[in-house]
Amino acid sequence: MSEEDLLGEILGWAGVTISTYFFIAPVVPYYKLIKGKITYHEVPSILLICSLLNCFLWADYGLLKGNSQQYAANGIGGSITLIFTTILLIHIAERKFLKALLYNLFLIACVVEIYFFFYYIVDVEITGIIVIVFNILMYAAPAEKIYTICKTGNYKLIPIFSTIGAFAGSACWLYYGLYKSDMPTIVPNALGLANGIFQVIIYIVYRKKYNKNNPSKVEETAQLKNIVE
Repeated sequence: MSEEDLLGEILGWAGVTISTYFFIAPVVPYYKLIKGKITYHEVPSILLICSLLNCFLWADYGLLKGNSQQYAANGIGGSITLIFTTILLIHIAERKFLKALLYNLFLIACVVEIYFFFYYIVDVEITGIIVIVFNILMYAAPAEKIYTICKTGNYKLIPIFSTIGAFAGSACWLYYGLYKSDMPTIVPNALGLANGIFQVIIYIVYRKKYNKNNPSKVEETAQLKNIVE
């Protein structure tokens, strides 16, 4: 194996690791949801749905292309996202067991049907085009908050840890796509990388503006830090 091949494989598995972090990152709002500290309306449901569809389509694509890294990353990500989706559906059903069970059975049936439909019926090239679309939607989903951030200055609406994870994952998968000369991997991850940079810039700019306009908050945070130390 050449150095280039070795680097490509390493970055592929690094992409798997970072992607796993990206899918685990939303655990905090779901923990708060379980504890009753927030309602299901405050959970990033659009990102969740886009992530779920994206994962199972990419798992199909990875399996069709014989790409173990893509299959592993999205198999893990899909499983984690399915757990979060189940938690969300339970709360949408107001914790009524039978209602929640019906929601989950319907969801699982849809996911399984999509998985087998694309694996057995749809051509790999068409699947590649569709995964590009859903991958872009997944990376762009947090951007729905950008308008609100620009209007209110509330930089905290950007899920910064998820954004950094998406940024790092996009960088790894972009190189991996270039290494494999695989356009369905290159296109969405190039856009995902640009989107990640944009969101981090927005976060930094509005965080500075917020701290400048709220000096008391900065001083309070510094005092708490000194007490802890």
